[in-house]
Amino acid sequence: MKENIYTIPVTDGFNQNSECPFCSMYNKLDNDAIEYMLGPSYMEDDIREETDKIGFCKEHYHKMYTKQNRLGLSLMAQTHIHKINSAIKKYSSEYIKNRPEPGLISSTKGIFSKKNNSAEKIPEFLNNITNSCYICNKINTTFERYINTFFYLWKKDNSIKETVKNCKGFCIKHYSMLLTEGLKELKTKEFNNFFDIISEVEINNIKRIEDEIDLFINKFDYRYKDVPLGTSKDALERTITKLSSQFMEEEDD
Repeated sequence: MKENIYTIPVTDGFNQNSECPFCSMYNKLDNDAIEYMLGPSYMEDDIREETDKIGFCKEHYHKMYTKQNRLGLSLMAQTHIHKINSAIKKYSSEYIKNRPEPGLISSTKGIFSKKNNSAEKIPEFLNNITNSCYICNKINTTFERYINTFFYLWKKDNSIKETVKNCKGFCIKHYSMLLTEGLKELKTKEFNNFFDIISEVEINNIKRIEDEIDLFINKFDYRYKDVPLGTSKDALERTITKLSSQFMEEEDD
C-alpha cells in the first residue's frame, strides 16, 4: 500500500500480522488515548471540562487505574464527582421545592408532571453519564477515519487487495463492519469483488483457528501427548480475539 500520513495507521494495522488488523488499529488507539489522558492533558482546562461532563466507562477507569499516574486519575475523578454531586443537589432542591402534595398526585398525572420534572432529570442525567466515555468517543472518532481510509485505499490502490488476501482475516465484529460499510462505500461491482475477497479470507482463517483450538483441546488428552502443539500454544487467546474483538494475543517469544 502507498503510505502517507493518513494511510500509515491502516498500513501499520495490517503489518501487525494479528488475527484482526482492525483490532490492532483499535488497540493502539486505546493505548495511546490512555497515555494521553494520564499525561499532561489532564491539566488542560478544555480537556477537564469535557471529562467532567462525560466521564469514562468502567473499562477505561480500570485501565487508567492500573497505570502509575494515580494523581492524574484522582484529579479527574475529583472534579467529575463534584460536578455529579452538584447536579444531583440542584435537581433534588428543585423537586423538593416544587413537589406536589400526596393527595394531588393523581390530578397532576403522576409525580413527573411537566411543571415539575426535576426528579426525572436525576436518572436522565446519571444515565447519560454512565453511558458515555471521553476515551471511547476519542477513539471511535479516529477509528471511523481509519475505516474511511481503508475503503479509500480499496478503491484507489490495488495493492491493498493483496494485503487483505495475505492477512489472517478479521474478528467477527470487524468482519461484519466491513460488509456493512462496504455496502455503503462501494458500487455493486466493486462490492461483489470486495465480498469475494474478504469472505474467502475470513472463512479460511476461521477454519485455521478451528483447527488450532481443536489441537489445543486435544493436547489435554494423553493420547495426543506426542503431537506437537505448534502454533496452537496461544490458540485460546487468538480464538477469543476472533470471537470478541478482545485483543488478547500473546507476544512472540
